[in-house]
Amino acid sequence: MRFQKYGQTYQLRIESADDLEALLDMDETLWVATSAPVTSFRCDPKLLAILDADANGRICSDDLKGVIRWLLARLTDHSQLAAAVDSLPLAAIKADTPAGEALVDSARYVLAALPDGPHESISLPQVRSFLTTIQARPVNGDGVISPEATSDPQLAAFIRDAALSTGGTVDMSGKKGVTEPQINSFLAAIPAYLAWRANGEIPADATSTPTMPFGTDTPALHALYLQHAGKVDLYFNLCRLGAFDARTASRLTGLDSHLQQLDPVDAEQVTRYLGTMPIAAPAPDRELPLAEAEVNPIYRQWVRDLAEKILPRTAPDGPGDSLSEAEWLQVKAAFSPYEVYLASKAGGIVEALAPDALRASLAPILKEQALLLLAADREVAGIVKQAEQVERLLLLHQHILVLANNFVSFPYLYSPDSRALFEMGSVVMDGRCLSFAVKVENVAEHSKMAKLSNLFVVYLEVTGAAKEKFQVAVPVTSGTKGNLGVGKRGVFFDIQGKEYDARITQVIANPVSLREALALPFVRLWSILEGRIETWSTSAQKGLQTEFGKAVPPTPGAAAPPPPKAPVPGQPRTPNSAFVGLCFVTAALGSAFAFITKTFAGMNRQHVMLGLSAAVGLVVLPIALVAYLKLRRQDLSSLLEGGGWAINARMRLNRRQRRQFTTAYVFPAGAKGTPRRIHLFVFAIFMVLELAIWGGLRWYITSPMP
Repeated sequence: MRFQKYGQTYQLRIESADDLEALLDMDETLWVATSAPVTSFRCDPKLLAILDADANGRICSDDLKGVIRWLLARLTDHSQLAAAVDSLPLAAIKADTPAGEALVDSARYVLAALPDGPHESISLPQVRSFLTTIQARPVNGDGVISPEATSDPQLAAFIRDAALSTGGTVDMSGKKGVTEPQINSFLAAIPAYLAWRANGEIPADATSTPTMPFGTDTPALHALYLQHAGKVDLYFNLCRLGAFDARTASRLTGLDSHLQQLDPVDAEQVTRYLGTMPIAAPAPDRELPLAEAEVNPIYRQWVRDLAEKILPRTAPDGPGDSLSEAEWLQVKAAFSPYEVYLASKAGGIVEALAPDALRASLAPILKEQALLLLAADREVAGIVKQAEQVERLLLLHQHILVLANNFVSFPYLYSPDSRALFEMGSVVMDGRCLSFAVKVENVAEHSKMAKLSNLFVVYLEVTGAAKEKFQVAVPVTSGTKGNLGVGKRGVFFDIQGKEYDARITQVIANPVSLREALALPFVRLWSILEGRIETWSTSAQKGLQTEFGKAVPPTPGAAAPPPPKAPVPGQPRTPNSAFVGLCFVTAALGSAFAFITKTFAGMNRQHVMLGLSAAVGLVVLPIALVAYLKLRRQDLSSLLEGGGWAINARMRLNRRQRRQFTTAYVFPAGAKGTPRRIHLFVFAIFMVLELAIWGGLRWYITSPMP
């Protein structure tokens, strides 16, 4: 077990199987992370599903330890782990255990199914090609058989009818088929439905039965009856109500509120209004009129059909000009046996199929053949399951070290030549490249933690083609904040180099560098002073304009300005406030300058230099110390914790890493017209001035006093 300093923390070096074994016994307090959301990682989705075995959306230390133990227990040769290859010799699989033997057998089965024959090693692309081929077959191990799974037309029709009746299930190949429970439900429904149907059949020597009172016309007449039977019931109820309570007579035909809202020229409103009214105008002890003129227009055709098709079969003397309540009860009683029959329907899921097709589906051979197909599908399911275990072995064999180095340790994060699995990409903005970006699901929640980082953080809305959009948090670790602010646009490049549009939506403002932190108090002081000067200047300008207006005579024809207020007797005259403030400031500055000049006049040169140095030190040193300490507390871990990580280490940055995560523009080598020479010239001038000041001070201090 060996540790190495990455960033400002000491982390376990994980480069081999021995390091993985040491990791299993290492206390989690030494891990950089102990938990992280699955969505934070850019890697194979199947690999993430393997790590998130309990499907809770998070990867914890126990999850990683579990897959490491599983992998090491199934390998005899651990030497290829560091190579991170996607193939594995069969001899490297430990076959002296039942689990290992099953892996070897499954790997050989996969290799034998490939077109180019068996091999002594297996690769991840080979396993995935095999699984893709299997899943495209009708018998693919998903527990569903489709009509395409057989060449027998009768069996295919049986499966198709079962899927139609039960709703079916879509298998992995995208075809609709059935499961064994659905086959059983289909077969159980057929006898019940056929028996129910037989109860409604009319014998050849009869024209009707108690269940079918109107013979073969019963279903159609019953459907006609049901259309507005409720309206007829309501009509007779209203008539009884009017007979019982005469006060309701004025409201039996409809509500006035409906009439008040009616627009007579709007056909749709007229139809709705008629629908709120009874089938005919009710009155106490009145029968239902059958004459069209007395029937609500929207029910006239139904009343006509009722009088022509149903009433002649239920009324002994045929329909008259009206329908009494007793005659209506006879109609309802005639349909009552048929309604009882309908309510007793069983096996309704197969009603859409013809009776002959249903009887054919009861042939025992069809069920036997369907169950044989399902048994074959279960065998394939076992093969697929074992092949998926081989896929798991190959995925972990290839990626386990990378995973450990993005969870237990973070070497890829601090290396300028590699990228961590949780990095999203880089953004080019404001003449800089910001190369550390983490995905953010909720900016409001993330910013609560990110504010504790003491970093200058920008939140970007990244937009791509086809409305692809996501958000990232990006720290600025070098230089100054520059022009970075809400609304600033740039370009984002993901790890694969794909380009996106990026826009700043939120900023967490903190000093970026030591020089910015040192300048911050003076910038704030200058802002306050600038504001005061602007206020005084504005007040003085207004006062000057007022005095100038008094001195210059008004333009002929213009309205005369209002006369000044008369002074109150005995009250002193109030001078202009801006002028008074300016006088006070001038007097204060003059007094201060006189005091400083007088003080320095009584001191020798050495004391003057010591005093100035002490004054500068008392002002600059505390600011520098506070700025330095605040910059030292800048911590990348807060950006990850805001995204749901559990971080143990403080991910503080040194000077090299600050420049690694935020790089300024660099002109190409050999380019002409670049400002390189100007920078050298400015540096030379600065050095000459420094030497001149240093020499002058030295001469001033060492020369004799006059």
